Amino acid sequence: MRLSTDRIQFIAKQITETLLKERRIRYTGNKNRLAAEIEKIILDDMRQLAKIEREAENLVNNLQRDIPEGSAEWQAIYQQKKDELARRYGYEL
Repeated sequence: MRLSTDRIQFIAKQITETLLKERRIRYTGNKNRLAAEIEKIILDDMRQLAKIEREAENLVNNLQRDIPEGSAEWQAIYQQKKDELARRYGYEL
């Protein structure tokens, strides 16, 4: 799932408002700074996931057997490789 910068900023602001409103965190600083940090975390997470997805796709496409992309077999192997890479990088899917 790809999100626009505006959408990510909106989500970060919503998370900030919810955390503060429900008193899930104590924060006395600037709300915009907190939202910017949350936005950075979201972007970092999206980059890490995109990296894992690219690597998994490359691994499947570079197999010695020719597996049609999009087939059930391709999808199963892709998911397996993606799960392996996520574990290797300490990323929870």
